[in-house]
Amino acid sequence: MKSIQKLLVLSILLVGITSCEKESILPDHKIPAEIKSYVAAHFPNCNIVRAVEENFELEKYEITLSCNVKLEFDKHKNIIDIDGISKLPDSVIPAPILSYLGANFPSNTITGWETELNIQKIELDNDVTLVFNQKGEFLYIED
Repeated sequence: MKSIQKLLVLSILLVGITSCEKESILPDHKIPAEIKSYVAAHFPNCNIVRAVEENFELEKYEITLSCNVKLEFDKHKNIIDIDGISKLPDSVIPAPILSYLGANFPSNTITGWETELNIQKIELDNDVTLVFNQKGEFLYIED
């Protein structure tokens, strides 16, 4: 009897854990309008080829574009991460960061950007990662 109870409790726990970790592929008509607008404004020559909504600890959206760019949006549909293999459009990078890079890294291009809490990170085409505060002021080069 105890082994049946243990098995039942274990089964309930497994169902509870796996139901919290949901990832669903979104059809085009279910992709939020804010995300579609962002893509159209900043990546007009790219199409959304895959959209995934994740419901782990925090809801977020992962978008893959036809131009080899991956975007990540938070639950409020704010952009939080951009990863590419070539130069990102200047329109997705805050102006103070673009100014800093123009003065200090004029021959490099930005291939990645992300924001976390108090910082923004920029990845350059030479695999150097620069860290800025939310105002776009340079802080340090990440190892």
